[in-house]
Amino acid sequence: MQFPTSPLLRVCAALSLLCSATAQAETASCPQLDFTSELPPIPSDPKLVLNADNADLNEGGQSSLSGSVRVSQNGREFAAEQVNYSEAEQRIRTDSQTLFRDSRYAIRSGKTDYDLALGSGVFLDNSFTLRSIGGRGLADRIAIKESGEARLDGVRFTTCAPGNEAWTLSASTIKFDEDSGRGSATNALLRFQQVPIFYLPWFQFPIDGLRHSGFLFPIVGNNENTGFDIRWPVYLNLGPNYDVTLIPRYLSERGTQIGGQFNYLFKGHEGDLFGEFLPSDDKLANQSRSFIDFKHIGAVSRNLGIEAKYGRVSDQNYFATFGGGVDLTSTPFLERGARLTWQAPTVFRIEALVQDYQTLSQTQTAAALGVVDPYQRLPQIRVDALSKNSFLGARGGFFGEFTNFARSNSVEGQRVIAQPYVRWERDQLSWYANAQADLSYTAYNLTNTPVGGSDAPRRTLPQFSAEGGLRFERLTGGGDVQTLEPRLFYLYTPFREQDELPLFDTSLPDFDFPQLFARNRYSGYDRISDANQLTTAVTSRFIEADSGIARLSATLGQIYYFRGPRVDLPGFATPSEGSSNFLGNLDYALSTNWSAVATTEVSSTFDQVVRSSIALRYRDGVADAGRRFDLAYRYRRTLLEQADASFSSPITDAWRLAARLRYSLRDSTTLESFAGVEYSTCCWAISGTYRRYLVGGIDRFNNGFYVQLELKGLSKIGNGFERLLPSDEFASDKRSGNGR
Repeated sequence: MQFPTSPLLRVCAALSLLCSATAQAETASCPQLDFTSELPPIPSDPKLVLNADNADLNEGGQSSLSGSVRVSQNGREFAAEQVNYSEAEQRIRTDSQTLFRDSRYAIRSGKTDYDLALGSGVFLDNSFTLRSIGGRGLADRIAIKESGEARLDGVRFTTCAPGNEAWTLSASTIKFDEDSGRGSATNALLRFQQVPIFYLPWFQFPIDGLRHSGFLFPIVGNNENTGFDIRWPVYLNLGPNYDVTLIPRYLSERGTQIGGQFNYLFKGHEGDLFGEFLPSDDKLANQSRSFIDFKHIGAVSRNLGIEAKYGRVSDQNYFATFGGGVDLTSTPFLERGARLTWQAPTVFRIEALVQDYQTLSQTQTAAALGVVDPYQRLPQIRVDALSKNSFLGARGGFFGEFTNFARSNSVEGQRVIAQPYVRWERDQLSWYANAQADLSYTAYNLTNTPVGGSDAPRRTLPQFSAEGGLRFERLTGGGDVQTLEPRLFYLYTPFREQDELPLFDTSLPDFDFPQLFARNRYSGYDRISDANQLTTAVTSRFIEADSGIARLSATLGQIYYFRGPRVDLPGFATPSEGSSNFLGNLDYALSTNWSAVATTEVSSTFDQVVRSSIALRYRDGVADAGRRFDLAYRYRRTLLEQADASFSSPITDAWRLAARLRYSLRDSTTLESFAGVEYSTCCWAISGTYRRYLVGGIDRFNNGFYVQLELKGLSKIGNGFERLLPSDEFASDKRSGNGR
């Protein structure tokens, strides 16, 4: 009943009892009684080898061996004080304590009957160790076969150290079949601290590391929005390349929900479909609520690719009720669309797109433009072509687009773009240069235009850009490499009046490093800004000679406007003539454990910080159980000022603490906070986490409590606090959530 799991759990696989579909069984760290630690390696010789202090041989081929008896053949060995061996039957029998070992098991039994020819036998009154995971257990009877089939009766198993049975799995019978890769257990009971926590009269589980149908571990939680929350997934392995997970869910404050996920992987295609449906929300006048999310990507042929997305929720507050935290609940749109791409490498590319959105919340940019919903593209067709060969380093190209924009109660229509261009490129070891000249023609065919507005506006614009850079290197006194990489980018675009053109897909992106070298300061094609500007930037790196790691990287850049642009966008200011703000970035690996990154935008006179992001990170290199520390500060003038601090650290061998605080300094409001504590032994661990997070507005918070029980060598039940800690990527202010 597990989806991916560690291969060959053998006897302990019964313990997969409701096993987790996402977590692999973990190797136990408790020291076990190793019956074989002082014994020599098992001979792999196919010949039978008998060693004993005394041997009594009978005429019928019956032998009685005594005194430090060892019998070995084909990588298996028996050790006992008394062994009866039948040469005719190729059979070993013992009535005293015997140690059997092979690559899978170490079994200490009170009575043994083993057929050497068939590789099968029966062991009674056993204690055993599983070599693969270091688990141990007791069994009244163990029967094994050379084919890999095995049966254990009266089984009790744990990965805890001898003398400690914090958790145990008991079963009347466990069977294994290596050919099918499955095992089964009857009357299975899981105990923790002597308290029964799970019972199943019968279940199956995988023993080959492959996916098999069955129940997965339940997920239990509690929060203010949903109340007591339990999900018990059922995994269905429908085929080698597709599967379904059904997720029945009970929420004490909301009702019963059904969810599911379908994953598939075919030749050249892959995708997944996820859905949830709550027929009647008890806290929302019995209203039905649902969510569906579909993604597909594939290659129809060598040149033709397809991509599709579809997302829909029943209401705008769905994620705030059933979702996760600040980032998820601030999702503004769900995309629905499909894209076909025809690619002839190095020659041309054609894209056909249909696209729509479901609006969940209004973004700041959309609000500034008075836009509630993005336009539908029904359809959009793009052509990008570039000549295969060059003449004196120059190549000809063409970009074209046809888009039909649709949105109710708005200006609608078609837009056609034709943009031929010539591009020249040259790249040498110590320098590079490129230039591009193009002519952009844009035509519209509009409906629902304002009174007096044109139904067919046109725009023709030439454009020229040139870029060049140098690459300098020097050796430092320590033998490392320092680089200095100055870079220039010039852009010229004449002014054309564009106020009569509609705003279908144009907005003003953040002023960041890509914008320093962009050929249009607006996104989209409804506005092409006039420009007469020069970008200067310089990057310096310190590279370790031995490892090739860039220990330090620093970049500084600025745009100088020879003439202030006149093409504007409602609600946004245009730059004036002269220098733009400075953009700076510093990425520094202070040591093996410490690293820092800082990005800032300051005014040209260095008297005002417009935007900044600073982050400091510590990792001790030990996954999960090690120390980690994150400290981040994000600032955008008049928009947000946030601090984000988190840590996770063991304080003793057994105890570990973790906490996180995301705080809006601008609003004096906590966006998210949690505190967690974990107690861990070598065979089990338990953690508890309290979390409070913003779900919308300023005062709408949700509180939740999470518990995770980990039975090492088995699996984890519940959610731990690791998923609430920051990822290893430094967060930017673009992902800060809620614009706070």
